[in-house]
Amino acid sequence: MGNSVPRGTYLIMNFDIIVIGGGHAGIEAAYISSQFGLNVGLITLPEVKIGSAPCNPSIGGIGKGQVVREIDSLGGLMGKLADLSGIQYRILNDSKGYAVQSTRVQIDKDLYSENAEYELSRIDNLSIIREKVVSIEKSDSFIIKTCSSEYISKRIIVTVGTFLNGKIHRGSVVSEGGRVKTESSGSIEDIFSGIKIRNIRFKTGTPPRLKKESIDFSKLIEQKSDPETVNFHIFNSNDRKVSQLSCFLTHTNEKTINIISENKEFSPMYNGQITGTGARYCPSIEDKVYRYPDKFRHHIFVEPEGLNTDLYYPSGISSSLPKEIQQEFINTINGLEKSEIAEYGYAVEYDVIDTTFLNSGLEHSEIPGLHFAGQVNGTSGYEEAAGQGLIAGIYSSMILKQKEPITLSRKDSYIGVMIQDLITNTRDEPYRLFTSRSENRLLVREDNSHLRMINYRKKLGIESDLDLRLKKLKEEFDILVKFSNVTELDVNQIKAYSDDLVLKVGGLEKKTLVRDILSMPEVDPVKFLEFLSSLIGFNFDFRSVRSAAISIKYSGYIKKNKSILSKVDKVDNMILDLDRILSSENVSFECKQRINKSRPRLFHDLKNINGIRQATLAVVASGVY
Repeated sequence: MGNSVPRGTYLIMNFDIIVIGGGHAGIEAAYISSQFGLNVGLITLPEVKIGSAPCNPSIGGIGKGQVVREIDSLGGLMGKLADLSGIQYRILNDSKGYAVQSTRVQIDKDLYSENAEYELSRIDNLSIIREKVVSIEKSDSFIIKTCSSEYISKRIIVTVGTFLNGKIHRGSVVSEGGRVKTESSGSIEDIFSGIKIRNIRFKTGTPPRLKKESIDFSKLIEQKSDPETVNFHIFNSNDRKVSQLSCFLTHTNEKTINIISENKEFSPMYNGQITGTGARYCPSIEDKVYRYPDKFRHHIFVEPEGLNTDLYYPSGISSSLPKEIQQEFINTINGLEKSEIAEYGYAVEYDVIDTTFLNSGLEHSEIPGLHFAGQVNGTSGYEEAAGQGLIAGIYSSMILKQKEPITLSRKDSYIGVMIQDLITNTRDEPYRLFTSRSENRLLVREDNSHLRMINYRKKLGIESDLDLRLKKLKEEFDILVKFSNVTELDVNQIKAYSDDLVLKVGGLEKKTLVRDILSMPEVDPVKFLEFLSSLIGFNFDFRSVRSAAISIKYSGYIKKNKSILSKVDKVDNMILDLDRILSSENVSFECKQRINKSRPRLFHDLKNINGIRQATLAVVASGVY
């Protein structure tokens, strides 16, 4: 069993790797490092649950679901924990193409933490240390001091999230802490004694929590759990591990917006009290109101926080306004007219580091052996944090094992996209991963995450049942693709699936390749290949059938996309038509803002704009914008 070091015990202990912070980045860093047989310590604040979800109690989302599946296929823990704790499953963007569809799982936040603690506590070579770190010094090794103990480690991974010099804002009231009812962990200057690290201030926030019995659910739009959504963990079938609950939808209205507008002077974000930069893509309700003054209707997703709690999370109305104003505007919302607030919303300011000093393993270039992962690197989600923690753990472990560390490419992974984005640009706002950040998203999909991670996993040198599972799925995938490329179906075989399809393939006498049928716009490739597999007697995993069907469907588009991307490196001296770019529907609003500010003349200049997306470069390079 793993070791748990009680608070207040004076110790001097030696470790190969120490992870500081027990959030989602810390969990993955510690978990994967322990698989290399190293002696790992996880130091976390005593009053903070491991793997807690202080903001939205969900795992996955646009671009994020892909990351969870990549983590899972590399040997990480997040996908397994999400399935063990998932109370609602949904596919986002299900009306769009497979390349942009993503899984989102509402979790029981308490159960998630319990499962995380249980999984880590089972590991013999992992010690959980519940202390507050007060200083970190660097000599031959790192010396980490807590209030009563001292720990020595060859390498450390810092995953302190919003706790680094965290300050909580709720109206004019300011207190120290990384989240409500906790303390902060000091500033970078306080903790890193004699180590110079450049830092920036960012801001995040959370909405008030509502009491279940005070919500009128009859006025809300119910959103039930989707039984067809594929579980995250690669060993799981599609059965759910716990009971499923619904989420609900409502909206703000003109009364809501007017109350917030009339109280702007009390908002810490707009009266000068908060100086840190907030997330563009996860704005507070104050942000929404002041950015879009003519819009009164904003989505609010009313989501349960667990099976055994009466608290609901109203996603979409994060706020740091004073308590009485929060209560007032909440009660203008349909279904929430009598809602009681159990915990008021707040904003958090915290330190983040300059990630341009990090390498692809998230190791600081000027301080060998020191890694940073998670929200301390300026990202904004649990999934982004977990992906970074996994990579920092793998990189540091492989260095200690004297192996060449792996580097995930942005061409075949969303984790690779994120890390390259982080280390090549100074962050001027919190980073959030989207499918649109990948120029290769037709290939980098959820359904084939396990196939994309196989070769990376092999290089780790830590074989387990996971590797056998990945090998089996790859073999099944290859059989199905080969079968589809060489097998022709006659009219009777096609008719067994659909009479309409017979006419669409071109007549009664014609034989048609399975591959060509899967590529037809009218055909759902997954359903057709599932049907054909059962007809012929292939007893293959549904993941293999799904990934093969979608890969064949997209093969022509992927080939075309590769051709477009190959041009990106050849067009540096192309003169840009800025008016055309700025009016294009294929260029994101964020990129348009950055382009309009910098006014690049050449494609080379466009590439060097801080924060420009690779997808934008691909669009401009192709000339189709």
